[in-house]
Amino acid sequence: MTAPKLRFKEFDGDWSTNKIEDISNVTSGGTPSRNIGEYWNGDIPWVTTSLVDFNIITEAEEFITQSGLDNSSAKLFPKDTILMAMYGQGITRGKVAILGINATTNQACAAIKLKNDFDTKFIFQNLMNRYDEIRDLSNEGGQKNLSAGIIKEICIHYPQKEEQTKIATFLSTVDEKISQLTQKHQLLSQYKQGMMQKLFSQKIRFKADDGSEFGEWENLKFKDVITIKYGKDHKKLEDGDIPVLGTGGIMRYVDSYLYDGESILIGRKGTIDKPQFISGKFWTVDTLFYTEIGEKILPKFAFQQLLLVNWLNLNEATGVPSLNTTSIGNIELKVPCLEEQTKIANFLSAIDQKIEVVTQQIEQAKQWKKGLLQQMFV
Repeated sequence: MTAPKLRFKEFDGDWSTNKIEDISNVTSGGTPSRNIGEYWNGDIPWVTTSLVDFNIITEAEEFITQSGLDNSSAKLFPKDTILMAMYGQGITRGKVAILGINATTNQACAAIKLKNDFDTKFIFQNLMNRYDEIRDLSNEGGQKNLSAGIIKEICIHYPQKEEQTKIATFLSTVDEKISQLTQKHQLLSQYKQGMMQKLFSQKIRFKADDGSEFGEWENLKFKDVITIKYGKDHKKLEDGDIPVLGTGGIMRYVDSYLYDGESILIGRKGTIDKPQFISGKFWTVDTLFYTEIGEKILPKFAFQQLLLVNWLNLNEATGVPSLNTTSIGNIELKVPCLEEQTKIANFLSAIDQKIEVVTQQIEQAKQWKKGLLQQMFV
């Protein structure tokens, strides 16, 4: 029996199966010559795979002219055409999107125009759910690519159009919830960034509990208040419950620790622009500095201020990004009294907590949708 595990109660019966080439017309676009100026900067949207990201495309970054369309392999595809990235940078291959506008595409996009018996968003959700599977279908070779021929052979299980539409509408509602949460996350992050800039430039100042003004801030160097320490090799350590951290996060858990307390972790090599705050027992590897923080500055206050540093400007290497203790030690910090530091750190940490809650809500919604997709499709 070909039917999903989870189904709306008004529907029953087996689903049908066909290849994409049997339910649609699959073609690809093209690129007008860049050497002919009259082909470009017109009013016809031209979409590349960089815009294909499990989304509805409503605008383009580049435009071609009618002459560019007429004198190249570019084609104008109608709204509701499904695009699939056949090749592109990194994780692009296999991603899908729906055209929300009439647009042309480059040759790296396969355009899938469905026949009338098929709901565009249903097929889109189906293909989106099979991203990893589709990537594995790629041609072998130096650069793994999809092709129109491979895409045409992909099998699709589907019900009657009425059920397709009901499934697609339900899943679109879930997508809208995820989109709303993502927008909330972006707004909170932007708000925090703005407040950090105002607080550390002293455009906004807190007052003491008795209403009085705090004093002037002191300009200090990182090395005056914070000691930079090197991580160590962990391979000979026994397994335990203490995290070993690298620039990418937790690597394993061991039975020993380098430091116990609040610390700021700074990448020495590799990912150097994402400082981390940690509290408790931990071990760091050689590519990650940890810090011992003096009494004049609160760890959380220092961490928040360091988030504004352009770490890549301190890069000492031409290959793998690297930092040294001298460049870090010379970073200038603006330091108020401990009471004002506490108020600033608590305020920004409260925003961080809100951002983290939304982050978890986004991840939970994505996992819930993933479970639905696995049960609502064959």
